Amino acid sequence: MVKKISKKTIERALLYIRTLEGLVKSNRYLVSSGELAKMTGFSDVQIRKDISKFGKVGTPRIGYKTIELRDILEGFVLQQDSVYAALFGVGNLGSAILKYPGFHKGRIKIIAAFDKDLKKIGKKINDVNIYSIDKAPKIIKRTKIEIGIIAVPKEFSQEVADIVVLSGLKGIVNFSPMSIVVPKNIVVRDIDFTIEFLSLFCDIQR
Repeated sequence: MVKKISKKTIERALLYIRTLEGLVKSNRYLVSSGELAKMTGFSDVQIRKDISKFGKVGTPRIGYKTIELRDILEGFVLQQDSVYAALFGVGNLGSAILKYPGFHKGRIKIIAAFDKDLKKIGKKINDVNIYSIDKAPKIIKRTKIEIGIIAVPKEFSQEVADIVVLSGLKGIVNFSPMSIVVPKNIVVRDIDFTIEFLSLFCDIQR
């Protein structure tokens, strides 16, 4: 039976996973909650409390095995081997997303891309096929794709969002600088680089 973990805990766990991934790559075998606290900005008490929700992990006064903790958190958060995604829009941003190694070697894999540009359709970027966007519903319904990534200009974002919903996907990562309207059962994460930079600037000014 899957435990109910709060959204805030999941968000922190994702940051722990990213931090642990860096430690694994630097060949760190052990890490303490205090060290994780310094790296993530959360208190060591909060970190121990969060990690305890995922099972008995770590040894008192010694710490956590980085690989073991990363794998446990990933397994619980994702609860499957891989998450498959489709990209909508293969412009400058979309092409950069397809070229990012993390979306091919990690747990999140982009396995199809869609665009309107006839010059791009039929080509590949990092072994990901680019299809005509009108084929999205048919292709997605015969694959394990669960998430749609929107990386199109703002004037096309709602049109593409409608296609994503029509394709049966329940999750959308929206890189377009425009809010989209979707049914209540669709989960959307808006990522606007301008807002993120301005938010960071405001935090610095404080």
